[in-house]
Amino acid sequence: MGSIFHQRTDQFKYFFKYKTLNLLINLNKINELNKIPIFSINEFNIFSFNFKNHGYRKSEINPIKWITYNLKNKYKDKKNYEIYLYCTPSFFGYVFNPISTYLCIDTNDKIKYICYEVKNTHYEQHSYFVKVKKKNNYKINKIFYVSPFLEMNLKYKFFLKSNDKFFNLKVDVYKNNNLILKTGLLSKSYKLTTFNLLLQTFFNLFNPQKVMILIHYQAFKIFNKSRIFFSKPIKRFDTISFHE
Repeated sequence: MGSIFHQRTDQFKYFFKYKTLNLLINLNKINELNKIPIFSINEFNIFSFNFKNHGYRKSEINPIKWITYNLKNKYKDKKNYEIYLYCTPSFFGYVFNPISTYLCIDTNDKIKYICYEVKNTHYEQHSYFVKVKKKNNYKINKIFYVSPFLEMNLKYKFFLKSNDKFFNLKVDVYKNNNLILKTGLLSKSYKLTTFNLLLQTFFNLFNPQKVMILIHYQAFKIFNKSRIFFSKPIKRFDTISFHE
């Protein structure tokens, strides 16, 4: 259970926040989720997780194969990692994940790689792979169109902190070293059980659907205030970038 926030800090000030429901899924043990009656893998249910929404975006391929392929192909790393995915589950078959986060954890419980899988409302996708060094803070060139109110010539700075009690991801956006936007998600962790899912259903009924509605509602308010609009470039396939 958590919240997503968005705070403009440039020439016009604007802030909004809304609740969200996310899961931290162990992709190595994905079939264990089928033990929860109201949760299914690649099938319709109250809650579900569908391979077609992540990685290769094919219903027959677990996204863990996409992660391991890219680690081997780009970083020449063939080690076996516990791979977790932090994302919003489908609710009655619908989901929209503005950002999904993969954590690749070694046998010492250390995060060695992070992948930020970003989508826009056109369901296009770009994934930022990061090789973790000392800190989980990284400044990365913006490569992917996510909003008509953000130009392409920007930089992201990711801040990630997580443990068994919380998952916090913050993303600062810079233009020419000037901070123009602070965004991210802050969440508390609960054990994944049928009872907890039902409880969150009560508090977050049709949450993924509400998120999409709120995105367009806030976009209208931002445009009305800023009168800024950047057109979307043509994008025909999913893309990936790698960073160290």
